[in-house]
Parts: sequence; structure tokens; C-alpha cells
Amino acid sequence: MSHWIQQLRENDNAAYLIYLLLLLIFAADSQTQLGFAHGFLYAPLLLLASLTDKLRLLHTTFIAAVVLIWLGVLTSPAAPQGFSFIFVLANRAGACVCLLLIYLQMRAAIYLHLQQNRQRADMEMQKQQLQLANKLTKFARWTLDTHTSMVRLSAEAKALLPNASRTRFTLSQFSSLFQSPYQAVIQQLMSDYLEQQQPFDIECPCLLDGKTEHWVRIVGYASVNPEATMQGIVQEINSAHQVKMRLAQEQQRFKHWADSMPIFVWTADSSGAVNFVSQMLLNYTGLTAEQLTANWLDVVHPDDRQHVSVHWLHCVQSGDPYSIEFRIRRHDGSYIWHLTKAVAEYGSDGNIEKWLGSAMAISVAAKKPDTAKLN
Repeated sequence: MSHWIQQLRENDNAAYLIYLLLLLIFAADSQTQLGFAHGFLYAPLLLLASLTDKLRLLHTTFIAAVVLIWLGVLTSPAAPQGFSFIFVLANRAGACVCLLLIYLQMRAAIYLHLQQNRQRADMEMQKQQLQLANKLTKFARWTLDTHTSMVRLSAEAKALLPNASRTRFTLSQFSSLFQSPYQAVIQQLMSDYLEQQQPFDIECPCLLDGKTEHWVRIVGYASVNPEATMQGIVQEINSAHQVKMRLAQEQQRFKHWADSMPIFVWTADSSGAVNFVSQMLLNYTGLTAEQLTANWLDVVHPDDRQHVSVHWLHCVQSGDPYSIEFRIRRHDGSYIWHLTKAVAEYGSDGNIEKWLGSAMAISVAAKKPDTAKLN
């Protein structure tokens, strides 16, 4: 039956069938004497129209049935002798009332069915979006049963943990999936999570083939029903961790390069805040990296500070190369002239990402007239 209804909904010719049946009932009504309840024969057509889930077809069928009922008064043969015309009108009016009630019920049923279809479609779309998000972000769900203290992994979560051979684990078995330095930490976090509903978020590596690291992120959060299960997610962050490691290695290589240079090397962010100075500059000033990056103007000669600050601010805002000569205080308190330069490094969006700078000691006689001199 449901298969037949589905075919009716998908068949575009269902409307023509209903229109044909309307005409056949009207033809039968036109050949029958007034007084017979042919108007009620239109009721099954409303039911048939409602099965198509097409509101416009239901509206059209109802209106056409009412019009044909009253049109039958004009086309049908006269009622039998002694049959009151008022009874004929009452018969037709009763049929219209019956059709109206059926129409209202069927319209409500169609609205409800269409709403359910929309909800199912929305849920299906959300499910597909969630599956796509899972594939893109590589995360999946796990649960922790408060009664048995068992961790259950979804099939997707099991796939994200390459050394997981099953989907159910005790707390100690689950923590053993990760490298030894993290096992005790994870087991303690899971125990606290089980006892105190304390959320946690940790990044840890699984060990593959005894040498390959596979990094994942384990998150536990408060459950809607903490008496039954607690929930969390596992996310693969191997690619992100590798990028982070490569960035750290690049930064370390840059630091080694900067420390090996016979000049001072420094960097600043896009706003002009100094965020790195080479070891040679630290040795020269006798300050720590934190002191120098936070208050680098303190090592500039008091007579030079205003002009140095104004020129640096202009370059940061305009992107112009920075080139200026000023005196820098040495660790023994003496001030030495230096030629300081910096250039902006731009990102793919055309905005400044950072500044790369250097400073080199010069003699007073070697000062160049084309730099931003201090008077």
C-alpha cells in the first residue's frame, strides 16, 4: 500500500486522473434525477488528492467538487414527483459541508506530512554536514559508561586510533593506547571526569610500529545525562602537529642563523612590537630577551628616542623600509652609533606579517647622509 502511495506522489499524471474522475462523477450526476446524494461521491477524490501531498491539487479538487455539486442542480433531471426542492438543496449543502470537513482534515494532514518531510530532510542534511565535518576535521565520538567505567569508541573513533583493536576498553586499557608519559595523565583525567564531571582537553601521541608518532586530541565534556554516560570526542591532529613541529624547527633554525651573524638581528610583528632579538644583541646590552623586547627604546640614547620612535611608527603604518642611525647603550653604559634597518615581509593577502631588522655598529665618520639622520 505504501509503495502504491509513493508511486502516486511521484506520478505527475495523478492530477489528470483526479480531473477525469471529477468529470465522470459530474456526468453521472447530470444523468440522475435530483434528490440522490451524488455529491458525496466527490469525497474519495479529496482523499486521493491528499495522498499526493500536493496542496494545490487538493485545493483545486475541493473547489471543483463544490462547483460541480451545484452545477448538477442545473443539469440533472427534475426530482421525482412530490420530492421537495428544499430537500434537494439540503442534500447538496450537506455534501458540501462533508467535503469541507474532509478538505480541512486532509489539508492539515498534508501540512503535517510536509513539515515532517522538511524535518527529515533537515536532519539528513545535518547528518551529511556532520559526516563531512568529521572527514574534514577528523574527529569522532566516544562515551564513558558511569556504571561499568567502560570507554566505548564509535567506529569512526576506532579508525582514528590506529592501535585500537576493539571498541570497548577499561580506563587502563584505553590509556595504554598512548605513549607511556601520557598514560598516567590520561587515566587520571578520565577518573576525575568520571567522579567529578570535570571536563578535559589533552593532546597526546599514539605509538605506531614502535617509532612513528600519531597525534590525537582527546576531549571530555559534561553529558546531558551524567547518570548514564559521559561523552567526548577524539580528533586526529597529526597534520596540525607536524605543521607545528615544522614551524618550531624553522624558528629554531632562524634563531641559530641570527645568533651566528656578526650583526644584531631582530624581528617585530605587524604592529611594530619587537618579538625577537639575537643573542649578540642581548650580550651587547646585558639585558634579557624579555626586558629588551618589552622596552627596547630604553637602550636608545635619550636624545635619539623621539625621532627613532616617530620614524619607526611611520614605517610600520606605511610599509616603507626602515633605515636610521642612532646610538644604542652598551652593557657598560656607553652609547655606540648603529645603522639600523628593517624591511616588511608581506603575506599572501598583501598585508604586512612581520618585520625583519638588523643593526650594525658604525663610526661617526662613516655615517651616511641618505639615512634618517638624527640632529
